[in-house]
Amino acid sequence: MVLGIRPEQIADEHFDLVVIGSGFGSAFFLHEFAKRRKARILVLEWGRHNTHEWQLDQDANTDIDEETTYKTNSDKPWNYTIGLGGGTNCWFAQTPRFHPNDFRLKSLYGIGNDWPISYDELEPFYCDAEDVMSISGDPDMAAM
Repeated sequence: MVLGIRPEQIADEHFDLVVIGSGFGSAFFLHEFAKRRKARILVLEWGRHNTHEWQLDQDANTDIDEETTYKTNSDKPWNYTIGLGGGTNCWFAQTPRFHPNDFRLKSLYGIGNDWPISYDELEPFYCDAEDVMSISGDPDMAAM
């Protein structure tokens, strides 16, 4: 991993894959991609790599100004995490699964909409993600 490369430093390089952003989506994709083939991969990131020490000292997770990091829509005033790792920088290491009934809200409770897939269809992907992230918990989801 090399941080702080300028475009002109790699202008003549060849990459088999260019990935935009280094958040959860890219991490899961690259985890599977790298298992199947050997490739030169370039991951482009907008923000900097601010160490945890820097983030604690600055009481911030990015050094990009507030106007850039906050959505100006007052209905959605959340902070966008911009930096190496994307949203993983503001993740609290909580990985609850949806309950099976969450996929059938309309059918069961007459509110919202049912999902177009069931919990059972999604469950193998939960398992894959939990394996990649070394997550453990109660093996009997039905007991929850």
